[in-house]
Amino acid sequence: MSVYGDYKRLSPIDELKSPTVHLIREIYDGENAHDNFILDLDRALVEKYDYIIVEPAKVADETSRWIIVGNCLHKTAVLSGIASTVSAFVWPRNIAACASVGFVSLFCSTLYAVSWDTDPCVQYQIEKNPKKLPRFPNLNDFTSPVVLKYKSNKKKKYFHRSLTTIAIGVCVFRIYELLK
Repeated sequence: MSVYGDYKRLSPIDELKSPTVHLIREIYDGENAHDNFILDLDRALVEKYDYIIVEPAKVADETSRWIIVGNCLHKTAVLSGIASTVSAFVWPRNIAACASVGFVSLFCSTLYAVSWDTDPCVQYQIEKNPKKLPRFPNLNDFTSPVVLKYKSNKKKKYFHRSLTTIAIGVCVFRIYELLK
């Protein structure tokens, strides 16, 4: 056993590894250029590049809206799950408050699981931090780029599912207690 424990040291090459970047340029080379942009984006999402820069305005807009709606569903599921659980303990006799907000959490979690979980786009967030944007080469050459950053969502996904399960469980338990 070494002084540093059993930790594996990275090689100098691994320490210097730069993030992978994929560019989707707005070059119209035929009548199905939009479909080619979508296919290029799908390939980049599946290959899990660290950053994807999307220049075509329509594709960038669709992608950013899809990510924003998914984030909204996730946040709504989390906040309504917390509200449902808290309301069950603050107002133990008021099942309407607990159940209605718990249903919202369940609905949002289910919709997220059905529509967003299988999409590789769910693991990307829109990079808005201006301090991180200038490090990309030739970013000023794009007309209106959208920068997507890869970020694993496993913890986020399990957190909101667990919270929804707890909220629904507490609601069901409160209903059971009242009907007893």
